[in-house]
Amino acid sequence: MTKPFIRPATKTDALRLTALARAAKAHWGYPAAWLEVWHDALAITPEYIEAHTVLVAESAARPPVVLGVCALEDRGDHWRLEHVWVDPRSHGTGIGRALVREALAIAGRRRPQSIVRLESDPHAAGFYRKLGAREVGAAPAPMDGAPGRVLPVFEIVVAENP
Repeated sequence: MTKPFIRPATKTDALRLTALARAAKAHWGYPAAWLEVWHDALAITPEYIEAHTVLVAESAARPPVVLGVCALEDRGDHWRLEHVWVDPRSHGTGIGRALVREALAIAGRRRPQSIVRLESDPHAAGFYRKLGAREVGAAPAPMDGAPGRVLPVFEIVVAENP
């Protein structure tokens, strides 16, 4: 696959990005009841896009096809990586890696030697480890039928990038 074009999201992307997030989460085979609980959490609203750095990966095709999304939230003393979603048909093609690397580069330019934290879906933990993220804990994430469910928590130290 050719390298995706990565651009800042606009408010008009909100519906497409929300649909992508929901489809990517559903890809992991979670129960329908869980997906319904996560319905609002998977929404990427125009207000969210306006408040945070949201990146979109698109194909080179015309018209372009949205392949992935990634958000970087400034939490003051650290960054937070959120909404890292890739179209399931594009898993394993480097889209997610390109998006996360771009988000880390932005964080490094804005605040060198800062920390990026994230809570990972258990299915994506290996992806973050391959990117050099260090697992630093777990966040409780109980769901109906899985009261002990947890999300791995990762940190990445970013340096200044040119």
